[in-house]
Formats: sequence, C-alpha cells, structure tokens
Amino acid sequence: MALERIAASLERLAPTNQPAPNYQKTLEEFRGFDWATIGASVVQSDPSGAAIVEWDGQQFTRRSPTNKFGEAIWFSRSVGKDDDGNTRYERLITFKKAGEVEPIPDRVNRAISHS
Repeated sequence: MALERIAASLERLAPTNQPAPNYQKTLEEFRGFDWATIGASVVQSDPSGAAIVEWDGQQFTRRSPTNKFGEAIWFSRSVGKDDDGNTRYERLITFKKAGEVEPIPDRVNRAISHS
C-alpha cells in the first residue's frame, strides 16, 4: 500500500512531456481565472495578475502583444529551436476578445433542419 501511494505521488510530480493544450478563453476571464481548472498553479503574480504559472511541471510566462494583432494575453514557454534557429514556443492558454460570430448560411440551416 505504501509503495502504491509513493508511485501515485511520483506520477503527479513527474512531467509527462505532453504538449501544452493552448486553451482558449475570453479576455474578460483573465483576472478571475481559476488556474486549478486546467491543472495549473500561479507561481508568481504582479498587479496585472498571474505572471508565471506552472502546468505539468513546466513554467509558462505571461505575454501580451504590442502590435496590430489585437488585445490578447497568453502564457507560453520556449521548447527549443526550429531548423532555421528560430525559437519555438508552446502556449498553455490564450485569453483574447471573443470574435464576431457569423450567421449560419441558409443552405446549412436547411441541411440541419432536415437531419
């Protein structure tokens, strides 16, 4: 029984090397986000909120663009270099403004109403 508990504890602590999922949430959810819902915990915060979070034994740093791509906050980490020597990143989660929803075309509405 003791060995089973030790094994279970080690499995929880050891990173699984699975890729980060890049969860998508609205920008409005950032300030009050419950990190435990995605299995993460806040390692460091500042007046803007979570700054570094840990997930699956890896730390992800908060980023936000200062360019034309709009308002967004994401948490990412470097995962090495690509063939051209550029740094590759993976994202744990992205908070961004919800996009405009386009209406479903009439032909699609007709198709789903007949099914």
